Amino acid sequence: MARTKYLPGQLQIDFLANFRQMLVSLGNAENLPHNEALFVRMTEQWESTRVLPADILFQKSPVEAVVYRLQKDELSQGQSRLRFPAELIAGELRGTPGLTGFSAKFREQGWIILPAELSGMYKNLFLNILAASIGLEHLYANRRELLDEAERVALASLLPEGEMKKFFGIKLSRFPDSFRSEVSTYFNLPFDYVLKRAQHMGAVSAEAVEEAAQPRTVRPGSLRKPVSSRAA
Repeated sequence: MARTKYLPGQLQIDFLANFRQMLVSLGNAENLPHNEALFVRMTEQWESTRVLPADILFQKSPVEAVVYRLQKDELSQGQSRLRFPAELIAGELRGTPGLTGFSAKFREQGWIILPAELSGMYKNLFLNILAASIGLEHLYANRRELLDEAERVALASLLPEGEMKKFFGIKLSRFPDSFRSEVSTYFNLPFDYVLKRAQHMGAVSAEAVEEAAQPRTVRPGSLRKPVSSRAA
């Protein structure tokens, strides 16, 4: 295979020509080129040497556990939408400027790459969302719709309805800091994502979620660097 020149205007052409497909890129539009370029370099190296970067920290066991749980939960609901490739490559990279995390497909492989600097709370959440996006990819051509459904499936698995009802048994419209902290600590997940799950369940209104999303003071330490789950 001929070497790819990493010119921004050629990235999408290269993806199509070499069976590379970015599914979900965490962060915003500015992060997407960094994630794409890293994916190109990693798959180029894999294609020519079958060796990944030496500084990748493998997470094969965790991602296999996530896939197993997601499929089990879907089957328990009488669904079987999730389809995963036979081979998944998942891991973390430390000290990689611009990397915010992504899910992708390369030939017959599913790829999940995250920055190692993420806190455990976000790392587990994003691993579940990105894994779900690979399983659902065959159903959604629109990447925004894919991300929305991947979030829904991942949060349903991480936040069972019975446990959620301990906190969202009635419709709430205000979420004081003490409540946010208690809920986030209990589930070991960011409060805004717990709130999304509550909205999916119909336990809170869209207006309440929108109001709760207004800028607030964020305590340091929960997320080492600002990363959104929005697809670029």
